Amino acid sequence: MTPWAREGISLHRWLIWIWAWIVLRLTLASVLRVKFKGQDRIPKSGGAMMLGNHTTLWDPLMCFWGVNRPPHGIGSEQVFRIPGVGWMLRQLNSVPYAKGAKDGAAVRELVAAYEGGGVIGMFPEGLRSWTGEPLPIKRGTGRLVKSLGSPIIFCRVYTGFLQHPRWAKWPRMVPWRVEYDSTPFDPAWSVDDINEVIAEGLKIDPETVELPPGSWGFRLAEGLPEFLWACPHCLEIEGLVVDPRDKDCVQCSGCQRRWRLDLRCTMQAETPDTETFSVAAARRQLERIPVDIDLSCAHMAISRVQRGKFSKESVAVGEARTTEHGVEVVKDGEVLWSLRFEEMQVVLLQVRNKLQIRAEGANYQLDPQGQSTLRWHHFLGHRTGGRAQ
Repeated sequence: MTPWAREGISLHRWLIWIWAWIVLRLTLASVLRVKFKGQDRIPKSGGAMMLGNHTTLWDPLMCFWGVNRPPHGIGSEQVFRIPGVGWMLRQLNSVPYAKGAKDGAAVRELVAAYEGGGVIGMFPEGLRSWTGEPLPIKRGTGRLVKSLGSPIIFCRVYTGFLQHPRWAKWPRMVPWRVEYDSTPFDPAWSVDDINEVIAEGLKIDPETVELPPGSWGFRLAEGLPEFLWACPHCLEIEGLVVDPRDKDCVQCSGCQRRWRLDLRCTMQAETPDTETFSVAAARRQLERIPVDIDLSCAHMAISRVQRGKFSKESVAVGEARTTEHGVEVVKDGEVLWSLRFEEMQVVLLQVRNKLQIRAEGANYQLDPQGQSTLRWHHFLGHRTGGRAQ
């Protein structure tokens, strides 16, 4: 049997994968300074599931790069909407799925690839972590492993959250550290047992991950005020701003406190009587803000996004506000658009922090200009009973 037939792919996709693998080795290996460990634990043939922790957009590249077999992946349909990128991802054996919805077609493609003898890869947390801290494993992952009886390959990316934190505007020049491990399938496992095995196999502690030698970065604070939409000290909403003279620093327009970001994502205090926070700890401070407050935005743009299409359809532009029952956009006293909380199936943060709300038969994108989409995501998630991803 030919190598590509053993992996359940066509000859042209096998050749594209070899070409991409060689190009990466020749162009990015020295720049990204990737070190792989445990590659000998990856099965050389036969179907298997490769599961990774998820902290950056680069994770699929990092996880798949270290496997000397062409894995079959799954990714958010929003990434596939980017012209050219979607085509290349498909040629590299990836399929799009609808985030926040049950996408049986995507799962069936992966199952077919596994049954054809291939390695299928996914991120069982379903979401990228903002701080490197582990997220809950989606129950559907355990069900899939159980139904396939698949051995599991673990891919732990230790430094991804330091190399490009999800909230950061710019990547840092932090070497990548990637480790593989594996475990055979035990038929006695329940779905909950499997998810516990996965959680343990992918767990990393961001506080103990060492910063590799030769790490450096610039403009480290840019992007942080979008994530920390309130000051961790005084809780001033939209209070943090990046210092235009020193973009490694943020300061609060309310309490005037100031912090300097370092490569370990720690906010080092630079003003008296100011606490030093990790970014993760600073974000937890925002949980002190009541979740039942109303939101408003002077200029909100509402668009309709359709699956498989690149362009958006403008729906309404005006002043937005939350009410007791939902969200509405008003202009000159006229309600142009409204959506009740009970109609919101899921509140999503997509690529580049685009805020979307999926409702029956429609997918809306909300652009609260001049405000953090993460703040709207946080409060709408609570107002809809936790239907946020």
